[in-house]
Parts: sequence; structure tokens; C-alpha cells
Amino acid sequence: MNRLPIEDVLSPLQTAIGNGTAVVLKAPPGAGKTTGVPPAVLQTLLDNDVAGQVWVIQPRRLAARSVAGWIAKSRGESVGETIGYHVRMDRRESKSTRVLFMTTGMFLRRMQSDPLLENVACVVLDEFHERTLELDLALAMTHRLRSELRDDLGLVVMSATMETEPILAYLNEGNPQNAVPLRCEGRAYPVTVHHGEDQPGERIERRIVKPIREALMNSNGHVLVFLPGVGEIHRVQSELERAGLPGDVRLVMLHGSLSPKQQDDAIRPSSERKVVLSTNIAETSVTVDGVTAVVDSGMAKVPRFDSRRGLTKLETTSISLASADQRSGRAGRTAPGEAYRLWSQAAQRSRDEYDVPEILRSDLSEVVLMLASHGETDLFAMRWLTAPPNHAVESAQSLLRMLGAIDETGRITRRGQAMAEMPLHPRIARMTTEAVSSLPRYSVAILAALMSERDPLEDMTSMTLADKVDAIENNRVPRSVAASSIKSIRSVAETIRRSLPKGEPKQADGGEIDRDVSVARALLSAYPDRVVLRRSDSPDRGRMVGGRGVSGLTRVLGEGASEELLLCFDVDGGGTESRVRAAVPIREEWLDPEQIHTVRTQSWDQERGAVRCRRQVTYGDLVLRETPDKVPGDDETASILFDNAKMQLPLGGVKFQKLLHRIGMVGEIDDQVPSVTEEMHLELLRQLCAGRSSLQELRSAPWTDHVLGMIGYSAWQIVQQEAPEEVQLPGGRRAAVHYDEGKPPWIEVKIQLCFGWPDTPRILRGRQPLQLHLLGPNGRPQQITNDLASFWATTYGEIRKELRRRYPKHDWPEDALSAEASFNGMKRR
Repeated sequence: MNRLPIEDVLSPLQTAIGNGTAVVLKAPPGAGKTTGVPPAVLQTLLDNDVAGQVWVIQPRRLAARSVAGWIAKSRGESVGETIGYHVRMDRRESKSTRVLFMTTGMFLRRMQSDPLLENVACVVLDEFHERTLELDLALAMTHRLRSELRDDLGLVVMSATMETEPILAYLNEGNPQNAVPLRCEGRAYPVTVHHGEDQPGERIERRIVKPIREALMNSNGHVLVFLPGVGEIHRVQSELERAGLPGDVRLVMLHGSLSPKQQDDAIRPSSERKVVLSTNIAETSVTVDGVTAVVDSGMAKVPRFDSRRGLTKLETTSISLASADQRSGRAGRTAPGEAYRLWSQAAQRSRDEYDVPEILRSDLSEVVLMLASHGETDLFAMRWLTAPPNHAVESAQSLLRMLGAIDETGRITRRGQAMAEMPLHPRIARMTTEAVSSLPRYSVAILAALMSERDPLEDMTSMTLADKVDAIENNRVPRSVAASSIKSIRSVAETIRRSLPKGEPKQADGGEIDRDVSVARALLSAYPDRVVLRRSDSPDRGRMVGGRGVSGLTRVLGEGASEELLLCFDVDGGGTESRVRAAVPIREEWLDPEQIHTVRTQSWDQERGAVRCRRQVTYGDLVLRETPDKVPGDDETASILFDNAKMQLPLGGVKFQKLLHRIGMVGEIDDQVPSVTEEMHLELLRQLCAGRSSLQELRSAPWTDHVLGMIGYSAWQIVQQEAPEEVQLPGGRRAAVHYDEGKPPWIEVKIQLCFGWPDTPRILRGRQPLQLHLLGPNGRPQQITNDLASFWATTYGEIRKELRRRYPKHDWPEDALSAEASFNGMKRR
């Protein structure tokens, strides 16, 4: 066997482990670290007569199983002897097992029951560059254990492409000798990287066929193709089948939804040439024997948790340079290889160097619950390599409180402790604790397995979730469904059943249990924030608790379904509306009565220009039903009216506006009269809104009385004196004074009533002359003037000539100042 590059650093690694020093190891893809380091650590333990196991933590089940199998085979043993593994649904471990491969989730679960890791001598965290949430937590808990209680516990953190400096700084904080770096140079075999051309908008399945053909032509082994998800795998499969492949080439799929047997078959050595269409499940640690070419789409589906909506959505994003190197390295494991990338060299420079740590974009509820079960109520009290965001922690705590898993102080409840002991997400664990009260334990376990794993019956749209549980439990699954996927669900269910509390379900009052009702009520306990009210005007859509819109209800429930209240337990968080993938009908009486409230709501009716009131029955912020109600005329009514009326000022009519103008004019010359400000106007409006609910009522309100009350009696007397409503004319009659915004005060008077009036009348203590609109006998203006004396001296003579001609019976004296004012203006007989 060829010497692997990792062998160059095994000796210093063993020395460090023997001295109790943590190791941060960086070794390029193909160097042999995953298969070389665990046996070397074991040998160090044997040489130093140290008991205990070596736990090797892998992010993926496939990697844990396959690497354990490879090392065991290389030792001439069966898996489960010296080398074993423990992953969800599958465990190969015996009393003689010294090296145990396991997934990160299994490591954390075993640490719950054995927080001191009493039978463990060393922990190896492999593929740490992936920075999954569980890997970060595993590092944090292991580092704390080593620092506080187990300084004899060995630790190796390793990857091909991780940033080593932050990890070293983290481990060495407070003790510079706590960890040492090791670096392995060189690959087992060289890999030549080819870059394609950027083709924005072109679908992956059409772009990737050409480089796959090139890879087949330019290499002799298998071709490993990295694609974002299962959908892309199926579309590329169709494109390749349509385009045609050489007769000796077989298409194989590899992704997390396959059963363990199907995954093992995909990576098993084969004399027949293969094109393996894979997600990033094959990116690290998994060696597909005989792969000499990799075709990389450069994309991956990444779960991102929106803590504000409480939903996780899959986003297709560009991979980092570190991930690209990992993928390329798959081609150089067993021979020199070729790597074909769909992106250009220029685009390469714009990619992130490393992946964003999952702790910055994930749902933290499992972590918060697990730590709460250890007595940790403050997530930030633990030292993290990367601290979690505050909003994500708060969202996780809010969810767990809603599920009854922790109390207001963050301490775990009895229900939460039971949930933490289950190998399930907190929502599914809560559903399970509810379901065991009405369903048999195996039925509950199958239900939890269907909710946790990929549903093999998801295409059976006519089957309810309860139907699916019954079909799997009683061997009534349609023949079109792969037997291996059903076997996988049953295996998961067996694991879950072992964690369920003992006991039998309560019998229903009527005898037989309605399984659909039991399942729906159990789901409601887990997803009380996913209750949806269907829209009457658009049955395919609805509104979820929290205000989020949803769509896709008709497809999920069927065209004829008429239920209005639903629980949408599988929802995609992307887009302007959440797309519903699975839902069940529920009844209002099942909802938590503490969350149902009858409230009276008031709002503005723009069309009517009035406040309207409706009585609503709500669940959280979701309105279940509402009816019209009498407007109460209280402070809230007044506030709503005020907020909308102030946008439509001025109100109160023309007469009122002129009154304000009068007051404002006098206020400018006399400090005893308050100025008319916007604040004064708004305060007046606020007073008048009390006891009223519409603009119409406001317009007819006593605005004048209120404003006079605001300025006071003495100020009003000054206004009356300095800006009078009327002035007396020479003949004893009175003329109304008009006060218009933007114009001087004015009166309208017939010329003949002004005879004998020598000067323009003045107001505002003589500072403001009145503008005179002088009318003829027909009431039409003949002259507008601010200077009556000038009018008599200059203009009157010309106007008199015209008026004498048109109105000969009227008296038009030549000397108007010496004439007497006349109401009718006729000549005296």
C-alpha cells in the first residue's frame, strides 16, 4: 500500500496526545487523516496503558459507517470488534470496541447520559470545517469538560480546509500550552482543476451534462457529480438519460434521503463504471472507491432559520472555497484525478473562503433544550468558538416555553426533561409526549419517524398522516413504495420507541380511538404557532398565527376539502408567502383556551370616514371570527378619530376658519390674545374628538364655542374690539367685515352708502385699513380700494359719468364727501 501523507505527522500527534495536549490538525483532502488518525490515537492509548475508547465524531451517518467499515476491514476484523460505530438507527459496538465512530448528534446524546465521558479517553472531531451547530456544541462541551473536570481527556480537531488560528486561540485561552497545531502537506494523488464559463440564468442540469461527458472521456474511473439537492439530482439524471451515456456507465444516486443500504450500495467498489449524482453528503470522509473525476455544480442547499418567523427554509447558495477544495479532493483519493467546476476562474475569486458557521443561521431550540437538561439556563455562559446571535437564542427559548419544555426562568420542566431524553427535535418530542396518551407506543414511534425522516409515502396525497402510520405499522404499504425506505422508517421508529415512556394510551369515551383526531391533536401540541385560518375568498390561501400568509392548501387538502381551521405543520419559509407542504384539519375546541380571547377592536373606515368597531374571537393574533359591534365612544375611539381627522384639517367650516384668522391677527398685536398655532388647532381637535366617532360629527361640532373657551372671555373681547365682525357706515347701517386667509380684511358696500365718508375705516388699532369693495346699484363691484380719500379725489369722477348714464334716476352728486349717504340712492323729489 502506498504511504499516505498523514503518516508524516502521526508521530508528533501521538506525542501530543500522550502529553495530554489537544491537537488542531489540518491535512489536505486525500492525505488519509480520517482513516489514519484514529488508529494512531488508539495505539498511543495502548502504548501508555490507557483504558477507554476513542470517539471519532463525524457530521454524517454515511461517513461514520463507511470509515468504520474500512478501518475494520484493513485490520482484518468485523465492524463492532475493535472498530465500531453508533449512528441513528444503527449501532455496531461491543465490549471490545476501542474506536467508536459516531455522528455529532449521537455524541451529544450520549454525553447527556454520561456528561463526564467516563469511558472515553480521547475525542476526535473530524471535518470540523463544516462548522455545523452540533460540531460547535460538541467542541464547546468537550473543551469545558477538559478545562474543568477531565484534563486527561484527549482532543483532536481536524479537517482539510478549516481555519486553524481561531480554534487554537479558543483552546489556548488562559493556557497557551493547551493545544498545538499540526499540518500535513501534500495529497495522496494530484488533482487537476478545470474551470468552466459563467452562464447566468442557465439551469444546472443543462450546463452540467457537457463537463460530465468530458470527465468520462478524460478519466478512467468513476465520476462523482456534486449537485445542490435531490430535485437537481433527478433532473440531471433525466438529462443524462436523454443525452445518452456510454454503455458501460451506470447512473447512481447518493443523498441523505436514501436508506443506509442504498447509500452503502452507491459507494461500494464496482468494476462497472459509475456516474454518482450526489449532494454534499459525499463531500467529506466518504471515499467512493475508483473515483478519478469530480464535476462540481458549486452549489449546495443550506438550511437557514428565520427566527422572526420561526421557520427554516432551504436556500440554494454558492459553496465556499473550502468546500470546493473538499469536493475536488474526492478525485485524488485512490489515483490522480480531474475536477471540473461549473464556474469561471474569475468567479472563484468572489467566493467566500469558508462556510458561515451554522450557529449563525440555525434553529437553536435543540441546543437550548439539551443545555437546559444539564442545568444550563444561560447559553452565553458557555464559551463558544462563535457565539450564537441573541435573536436566535431568544427565538429558541420562546419556542421551548411555548412547548412547555422550559419555564420563564429557562429551567427545564418535567415535560422538557422527557422531551430532552428523546432523539428528536423539540417539536417532534412534544408531539410524541402528547400522542402517547391516546395512541399505542409503536404507532407514536412511527409517527415521530415519519415527521423526523423523509416521508416515503409523501406522494400518496390521498393518505392522511394517520393512514400512513397505520399502513407502515400493519404492512399495508402500496407496492410502488421502495421496501428499503419503509424498512428505514421502521428502524428509526424502533429507536424512538425505546425512548418513549412506558404505559398504555387512555381509552376514548366512545371506545375505539379516532387516529386522525389523535394525530392532529398531537401535531397541534407541537405546532401551536402554525394554526391557519383559510381565506373565504381564496381557499388555496390562508393566514397563519403571526400574520404570515400561506398558500398551497388546495393541493395539500384536496379540491373538495372545506375545512377552514388548519394546522400547517410542514411549511416552507421562503417567498412572500409560505408554501404549505403538509396540513391537517383541526377544531377550535382543541386550541389552548388560555390563548383564545374575545376582544373588541376599533379601526378606521376610510370609505365612511368613521371609526368602526368589531368584536373578534382570536387565537394569539389570528382572528378566528368577527362581528360588527357598537362603537363605544371611548378614549380609543377618540384617538383613532383624531389620528385620521388631523390628516384632513382644517375642519369646522369656513366660518370657523375665518374666526381663527381673526384671532390670529389680533394675537400679533396684543399679547393678551394667544397666537393660533398648529398645536392649538390640534389640541382643539383632540377635545372635539371626545365622544365622537366620525368626520361628519366633527364637522358639525361647536368649534367656535370651543375655541372661545380656549382663549378666554377677556381675550375674546379684545378680538371683538380690534377685529370686529361689522363696521358702521355713514348712514347708520353696518357692513360685515370679511376675514380670509391670505387677503386683507374687507367689506362690501354700495358706493352711495359711502357718501360723506372721507377716509378708509381701519381696524387692529388703526394698523390695518379695510379693503373696500365698492358696488354699483346692481350689486356688482365698480372699484376695489384701500384708500377711500384717493378714490373720491381721482377715480370717482370717471365712475360717476358711467353710473349717471346707466342709472339716471339715482343721485350721483359731484361732491360725494358733502352728500348724505343713501340706502336706495334715488334722487329726492
